[in-house]
Amino acid sequence: MPPATGVLCIPAFDEAERLPSFLDALIAALASASFSVRIQIVDDGSPVAARERLFRALAPGARGACELLPPLALAANTRKGGAILAGWRAHQDASWFAFVDADGAVPAGEVRRLLAAAANDSNRPRAWFAVRRPGPEVRRDALRAMTGRVFSKLAARVAGSRLTDVQCGLKFVPGDVWRGIEPAFHGSGLCFDVELLARLGRAYCDVREFPIAWTERDGGSIRLWPDAPRMLFELARLHRILSL
Repeated sequence: MPPATGVLCIPAFDEAERLPSFLDALIAALASASFSVRIQIVDDGSPVAARERLFRALAPGARGACELLPPLALAANTRKGGAILAGWRAHQDASWFAFVDADGAVPAGEVRRLLAAAANDSNRPRAWFAVRRPGPEVRRDALRAMTGRVFSKLAARVAGSRLTDVQCGLKFVPGDVWRGIEPAFHGSGLCFDVELLARLGRAYCDVREFPIAWTERDGGSIRLWPDAPRMLFELARLHRILSL
């Protein structure tokens, strides 16, 4: 296997049902990639039985250009942000860092497409954020879509950005850029994406939007109620942190 140059983190909470099939598709898509990548799953404080069931379904090892690493387990749920930080901080030597949500809403082929474009980017180091564009390739509940648009507008204001879709669960950051902003990170729970965007802006790192296909998946742990109010609370807290 070629030397691993990047790490793709998958934060997972109670994902024993959905993650294994998505992971199979992801490994198959990345095994023949022109770049090499380590996949780091981080269990975000799942119930013990669910975590053990997930870990039994995993088979760490190298497949072509892709290597599935032994999973990491957090003792308590951090609501995504802490899981990504733990996964990225475990691989400080990586040349780039990325994460993708565990639910498979972003198809494996779209993950490979963004990572290939970003890893082979010849411009000055810049981050790549997947965005969901309205159209036949994005299938989403109407109420969730409307709520997401409102949250993205508020989040973009907090982050000082014009990005159209802050919360889409696939992002890429060059290694040197991440190592420069990492010491200031708080994690920010479900607002990790917003903090990442804000920190990148403060580091004068360009962020490129990358339109992708996306399909909402059933069975997730995030609900409009009570999670939407909690996310707004986290966003307000992040705004205070960034204002210091």
